[in-house]
Amino acid sequence: MGRKERGICNGCGKDRAVALKSKGLCYTCYTRLRQEETCCQCGRQEPAAFRDEKGAWCRLCRLKNQAEPCCVCGRGGRVAARRDGKPVCHRCWQREHRVPQPCHVCGRTMKATKNTPSGPMCSTCHRKTLPKETCWVCGRVAVASAHTEDGAWCEDCRKKALAEPCSLCGITRTITAREEDGSPVCNACYQRRTRSLRPRHKCVDCGEMRAADRIAQDGPLCEKCNNRRAPMVLCPRCGQRRKIGVLSTGICRACTHQLRPREPCRICRRSMPVSFRDTEGQPWCDNCRRRDQAQPCCGCGITKVVTARDARGPWCSACWQHARPSPTCGDCGQSPSMPMPSWDGTPRCVSCYGIASVPCSRCGTLARAERRWPEGPVCLPCVDEVRFTHTNCHQCGQLAAVFRQEEAGPLCPECAGVNFAYRCPTCSAMGRLLHGQCPRCRALQELDETFAGPDGQRSPQLAPLAEVLKQYEQPYSLVLYLRRPGGQLIRAMASGDLECSHEALDALRQTASVQHLRGLLVLAEVLEPREEQLAQFKRDIKVCLDEATDLHDKTVLARYARWYLMPLAHHRLERSGLNRFQREHLRRKLQTAHVLLTHIRRRGSTLDTVTQTLVDRWLIANKSQARSFLLWAATCHLLPQNVAIATAARTVDRSIMSDADRILTALRLETDESEHITDRVAGCLVLQYGL
Repeated sequence: MGRKERGICNGCGKDRAVALKSKGLCYTCYTRLRQEETCCQCGRQEPAAFRDEKGAWCRLCRLKNQAEPCCVCGRGGRVAARRDGKPVCHRCWQREHRVPQPCHVCGRTMKATKNTPSGPMCSTCHRKTLPKETCWVCGRVAVASAHTEDGAWCEDCRKKALAEPCSLCGITRTITAREEDGSPVCNACYQRRTRSLRPRHKCVDCGEMRAADRIAQDGPLCEKCNNRRAPMVLCPRCGQRRKIGVLSTGICRACTHQLRPREPCRICRRSMPVSFRDTEGQPWCDNCRRRDQAQPCCGCGITKVVTARDARGPWCSACWQHARPSPTCGDCGQSPSMPMPSWDGTPRCVSCYGIASVPCSRCGTLARAERRWPEGPVCLPCVDEVRFTHTNCHQCGQLAAVFRQEEAGPLCPECAGVNFAYRCPTCSAMGRLLHGQCPRCRALQELDETFAGPDGQRSPQLAPLAEVLKQYEQPYSLVLYLRRPGGQLIRAMASGDLECSHEALDALRQTASVQHLRGLLVLAEVLEPREEQLAQFKRDIKVCLDEATDLHDKTVLARYARWYLMPLAHHRLERSGLNRFQREHLRRKLQTAHVLLTHIRRRGSTLDTVTQTLVDRWLIANKSQARSFLLWAATCHLLPQNVAIATAARTVDRSIMSDADRILTALRLETDESEHITDRVAGCLVLQYGL
């Protein structure tokens, strides 16, 4: 394609292709001077762009009539070139032929939009060279987007003036196309309609049938694979080799997000990136803008952000998941499926698509896809094999993970065009990443955040505990522990909300997290060591006494615990140590005494006036550990003298018979004829074979 002559237009002052050399006007200004006629297709009054036997044609109808479906993207549009006799639209042709170039003004690498005598210039720098005029609508001084009889128009006011209600969604937007009857169609509805009409090609990288985003030398590429093949350039802002995020700025995506202007939102007053400006020029954040455009959902009736529209009306996100016109998911059979490609042809929803078992493209194992690389889905063991296999790449020479072995040598993921994060940005270690870092660096960061006090510094009292936790062999376990109740208790201690003492921990509910933290504090020598089971038993006594409502019963239970149970606990502690099972046994004795005293009081009696009948009925109905309490009460003269306490039933001797006794008993059964023959045979079988 030959380039058209460019120059400064005498009408609008912009650097554009010259349409009328005699007057030095661009196509836009030249069209404005032409006489308006009635279009034979849409009936609008516009300057004629073409005439035939039917009459005058406007520019849009002429382009629509000449449009042909592109062989790359399938969209109808102006033909820019032909490949093997097939048309290629202007958008696809520019994407294939325009390459990023450094701007001679700002030095940023991007696709140059203006070629000046000094060199290529980006659109941002070129816009700064254009003259600014006062918009006759809003009064702002900006680069004029158009000129009319009233004066100059800024870009925002011009878009608002040309906006029309879309015939499909009803929202007032900039019109992209028109129907055969002239009804306007916005860009969102036009893209939604033409997306399903685009021809499907088999992508040369992933092998899936999708709409081609670009036809490369080796074949068609889908949008995902085409973005993966994007060249790595040096970002002029951060200095790292990354893919360009926005072509108009020439910097990476991370820097683009950081450079978005932030202003106080008119509604919420938070400093957020500007998403929209109203007629008064006030900034709106994205959340407030979406909330302002919310409408009642036709499914649930609640005013929410509109996710989709159809003939029934607007839909919110939750209702649209169930009302979406699509086949039912073949796995769960509930949620309508999204148009997700499936290896076995079964329609699946987004949730089932993520957890479905697919054949691994490397080992062939039927498992869940951990990654989807150009060759297809890859299982977790194969991904880990790439993560933990390191050598020098034969292209870049860097020590990196081995993505695949080629004839020339190993190839790293970066040179293979795969966006795969496996290198820790903190320590440069390679392997699995946990929230963007290696497990060790992530654990250390979580440790610093957990032990940080109100001033941001680590608490000196808890510093020994931090050193103990830092010695964890498994960083994954440390991260999980710091995010669970144990880490929450440490944060409360570091912030001062919880005192670091045994008494403060005793006041909490004695869960496994509290007991484990107490053990760590003792191990780190932050707290003094103590007999934990004995201290826990003292706490059990306090809890039981608090539950007693009668003062006399509380006094009796306190004496029983102080003079009978506590000496028993100390005795067992001195002999072999008090374990938790023995502590639980003593606690049940105290709890049984409490229940017995409550039962006696409910029957209208007290411990010193209890009858033999009441005691016997209690012991028969409740085979519990109340006998020790009754014996102690009788010893202390708290029971009437006529109340007798039954002795404990002795258990049968269950000691194992020795071999000598077994042989002698078997000989006696064989020779003793006084017993019945049946009993003798049965006894011999039991002694010999255990039958």
